[in-house]
Amino acid sequence: MLAIVLTILMISGFQTAVAGDLEDFGNLLTYFYLEPSEEAFQRLQNSADKIYPELRKAGNGLENITAVSIARISQKHQWPIGDSPLGIKAQEIVTGESAFAKYVADDSKIDPAKLDMWWVSFFATGDDAYLEKIFKYAGIKPPKEPALQVVIVGAATWSFQSNCGQHKAVLEFAKKKLTSPNLPPEQTSYLQKCIQPAAEHEPR
Repeated sequence: MLAIVLTILMISGFQTAVAGDLEDFGNLLTYFYLEPSEEAFQRLQNSADKIYPELRKAGNGLENITAVSIARISQKHQWPIGDSPLGIKAQEIVTGESAFAKYVADDSKIDPAKLDMWWVSFFATGDDAYLEKIFKYAGIKPPKEPALQVVIVGAATWSFQSNCGQHKAVLEFAKKKLTSPNLPPEQTSYLQKCIQPAAEHEPR
């Protein structure tokens, strides 16, 4: 979902003047865990600050997702967060000092936005714990109701398979899960479908 949002913004929502900043921002947001550095963290914050007005106007959660990414990176590496509006929101997540921070920390409150926050947390840290949270809802039999749960299962199923083809770490996680004992048959079949196409090329 995150990749689609960034692509749509690139082709329709952003002015040419910030297109380069958006591309750098998108790459850092989705692949930071591969080459983490304080310099790259500062570049991510700078890129986000430059496009902050557009992030707010987009109205699709990118502002919140970015704040979560900044918070997770700072927590993992103890690098300082800037004092921009995004930095302030990220710092609130680190300290748990706002209603939004409490929502981010509460894994019992699940919706499609929370899935994106788990994904961006993985992209920020490379921590498999976030993949475990997402996989819990991926490839399972979708419930008939409530409607929100149906949407969550559909979003998790699609996004996990998509990221298997884009991230080697997600693909390796899928291969490891396939060997897990007591894996439900539907998830076994699902993982096989995720792994086979992704294994045909080398994801990043």
